[in-house]
Amino acid sequence: MTWLVTGAAAVVALLFQYIVIGVPLVPWALLITLAIAALVFLGVRLLPPVDPSWQPLPASSSAPIATHASSLGARLADAETDPTRFASRVRPRLQALALGRIRRRPGCGDLGLDDPVARELLGADLHRLLTDRTATMPNPARFAELLTRLEEL
Repeated sequence: MTWLVTGAAAVVALLFQYIVIGVPLVPWALLITLAIAALVFLGVRLLPPVDPSWQPLPASSSAPIATHASSLGARLADAETDPTRFASRVRPRLQALALGRIRRRPGCGDLGLDDPVARELLGADLHRLLTDRTATMPNPARFAELLTRLEEL
């Protein structure tokens, strides 16, 4: 099969040179044909065969969500054991989320986390977690309760 493909490519290259380009049958045409045939031969011999993949495509909607959820779980697990990671990665995102939830309420468009109204809306524990630099990541059950409180805003 390899020789058949190589020979067919050589004949096509020779005819293309002779008919389209106008190169007469001289050593140059044969040399060019030989180079093209060598490239075709190498391509046929070295490239893997292309077999169709009958595997169904993955569901595109669930793959990014699963990846995001697994990376978030790993980040939260790391933040529970490493206070620096909590302070540098988790707390800023929680603060941004809390500010977004607070500022969606009528009359609270320009409040910050330092405002007494924000403290009242968040509750003492969640406000301390978001604003106190010495606060650490709570256990998963307590953290889930605080996130539920944040979602209810």
